[in-house]
Amino acid sequence: MSRAFLTRNPTAAELMLLKKFLASYRDGSGNLREDDGSTRAEFRQIERCFAELLHGRTTENKAFYDFVVQSNEGGGIAVRGASIKTKEHAKLLAYTTQQATMRSHMELSNSNAKDWELCAARGLTHDMFRDLQHAADFGQAILDRQRIERQASETAYLNTIAGHNKEFVQQDCVYISLLYSPMTNGERTYQVSSFHAALPPPATWTIEGRRLIGKDENDQVVYEWYGLSGAQFKYYPKIADRLHGTELFTLADYRPAIESLRAKVSRMFGD
Repeated sequence: MSRAFLTRNPTAAELMLLKKFLASYRDGSGNLREDDGSTRAEFRQIERCFAELLHGRTTENKAFYDFVVQSNEGGGIAVRGASIKTKEHAKLLAYTTQQATMRSHMELSNSNAKDWELCAARGLTHDMFRDLQHAADFGQAILDRQRIERQASETAYLNTIAGHNKEFVQQDCVYISLLYSPMTNGERTYQVSSFHAALPPPATWTIEGRRLIGKDENDQVVYEWYGLSGAQFKYYPKIADRLHGTELFTLADYRPAIESLRAKVSRMFGD
């Protein structure tokens, strides 16, 4: 099965359709309001855009994957999933000159109770973290926690499908990162990248202040876990290392008229 961002880059026609999906929320129906009175899609609406594009279905809950795509393959049902992360990134406009080093920014989770429950089960304590001890053990626990949650979510979803011979195609399950720039001259710039859902281990783990940090072989930050302040877990993969994606694009060609809620109600139901 071939699907944009899961197994390949989008075609020009697919990218145009994605732009139209995203731009459709500029008419006042998007849940985030811009300074010019238009609106844009928020995270749940963006999930629906990608699901519609890839002929999938959104999970509409806090499952690991925001949407899944099913297909009949090899006499069974193959499932591929994507977790979508959106982020305003001020440096995105410099991508063309910094593409070799620029990184995506994704907050993967903020599950303080679940993270510390697994840490405690492995004998790791808050005091150890405060004393900057056992960084590698903390790091492994947090990566394992993501894997455990992903696998549990996959099992739960497969249990909703009748019959046997059904599985997630692991190599095609991804994080989809949608970065967008601040508003410039009335438009935002966007970029989409996909990365494996199975997180790679960093070269080193260290604890610095309130952060657990995973660094690559060039001593650059790949992971951050704020263990003592909310347990946000953040991932910064290099865009150059992505599986699939787009170049920079805008929605400038698609500017629907802004319709107020009052006008929409009048059109749908009469005065």
